[in-house]
Amino acid sequence: MVEIVSPLPEHAALIESLLDHAFGANRQSKISYRYRDGVPPIADLSWVALSNGELLGSIQFWPARLQNETVLLLGPIALWAGYVGQGVGTCLMNHALADAKAKGWKYVFLVGDPNYYRRFGFGLAWQWGVTMPDEDQARFQGLLLGDALPPAGPLLSLGPGQAG
Repeated sequence: MVEIVSPLPEHAALIESLLDHAFGANRQSKISYRYRDGVPPIADLSWVALSNGELLGSIQFWPARLQNETVLLLGPIALWAGYVGQGVGTCLMNHALADAKAKGWKYVFLVGDPNYYRRFGFGLAWQWGVTMPDEDQARFQGLLLGDALPPAGPLLSLGPGQAG
């Protein structure tokens, strides 16, 4: 049975190993990491998937800015290779998105495979006039958690790196 819970301090090193496993040791050179530089993840929107105490996967959200609004940047979501295709990622995504919506967040953005994220309702963000500077816009996606469209413009970092 898979349990979705808030990560504990002892999960931190395992999550870092998982992210290296899933995205490579050079993952922090990706453009989306500029948005995380000097900015902590949103603690009450971070989740791990466990089975019998074993970490199977994790998901986190980071704050970003779009015009005068704080929005969510999802990611990374990651699973150990042995759990891909078993519904663990779907459980993590559905739980995390429902929780973000319940907490009043309006917009979620991410960089990833459109074919994977489409099933969760994500679409290409440029269709709303939202961009992620220097990123491949064919991989930059957004999800509306409410009825309103986001303000158009570039996604910006809240951290010292000031991506965008």
